[in-house]
Amino acid sequence: MAAGGIPLGQINGSYHRPLAHHFLVSSYHLDPALDKVKTLHSRNGVISAALQIRLNVLKIGHHFTLIFVLFNCKKSKRPGVRLETDMPVPRNVYLFLAVGLISASQSGNIVRLGEAHPLAIATWRLGIAALLMLPLAGRRLILLRGLSKVEYLLLGMSGLALGAHFFFFIGAVQNTTIANATIFFSLNPVITVTAAYFIFGERFNVNLFLAIALGLAGVIFLGGNDLSLKPEHLMGDALAILCTFFFSAYLLLGRRLRETLPNMVYVSAVYGVAAIFGFICLIFLDLPLIEYNGITWTCFLLMALIPTMLGHSSYNHALRYIGAGRISTATLSEPLLAGIVAFFAWGELITWAVFIGYMLICASVLVLVRDL
Repeated sequence: MAAGGIPLGQINGSYHRPLAHHFLVSSYHLDPALDKVKTLHSRNGVISAALQIRLNVLKIGHHFTLIFVLFNCKKSKRPGVRLETDMPVPRNVYLFLAVGLISASQSGNIVRLGEAHPLAIATWRLGIAALLMLPLAGRRLILLRGLSKVEYLLLGMSGLALGAHFFFFIGAVQNTTIANATIFFSLNPVITVTAAYFIFGERFNVNLFLAIALGLAGVIFLGGNDLSLKPEHLMGDALAILCTFFFSAYLLLGRRLRETLPNMVYVSAVYGVAAIFGFICLIFLDLPLIEYNGITWTCFLLMALIPTMLGHSSYNHALRYIGAGRISTATLSEPLLAGIVAFFAWGELITWAVFIGYMLICASVLVLVRDL
């Protein structure tokens, strides 16, 4: 057995990079080598305290180095699982991402149809989506039984992060201006890109930073006139920042779990966990569960089909190949896509400030496309 209980026979197809292989093999021979050192330098079977300390430091340092190498190998611990850095990106991934962005951006337009508490809309969109995804996942759901305890924990955390993202965004909108909530939420690419670099080693470059800067500038142009930093909005602003962190956590956890699970299985489980979290909140807050009219139920269904099943499911499909940081940056285009539909569907006017914001977002998307 190698360090950490990993059989050497599982190196092929799992950790086949030369550096990782070197450390695994050296770990296998480390203890016998240290025993020889103790034998050579012992007196009557006893070694000095100084030598014992040096050997312990050497062993601890070796194992920490092994953990670092394996964590940064861009490989799953499961044989046969390959990540985006190991294969070309299929062309349909970009189509999925485009469909996902267009679909997810329409939640603000669809939600206007319903007459329900925002938390109820968020919960039912997730619950219905989870139920509709189950038949699509089919027999592959059995793969959930093969997860480790840590992966079960990560799956639960991902669902809770998605549910908390919706919950805190609703709270933010209720306690601050929509402009404040939108601008603070648009900071999520900065958080996600930074975290993805340190956790997964996702590359970043000037193009990615330029795309983020242009997208943020565009969002600020869209809502800058309505931005308010009054003390009474402090709670809502804080909730918007929490919403941003939870969305980033949701993408990062998805990035990790999509190494192991097919997309259909993963999103079915995540939507289900998030929906359970939402229903618990509805009961705790004594909000209606099912007392809604037909138009509102239609809103629930459309929210489940379009921004959830098509939108978030497409994001998670692309996570396997593109990475959390770039998908997070791509979501900055959502206000543009939502605004175009709102112009035709609801007759919303496009001012010069909004037009400039849209142009900056378009530039952000063009820069990001060149970087993919």
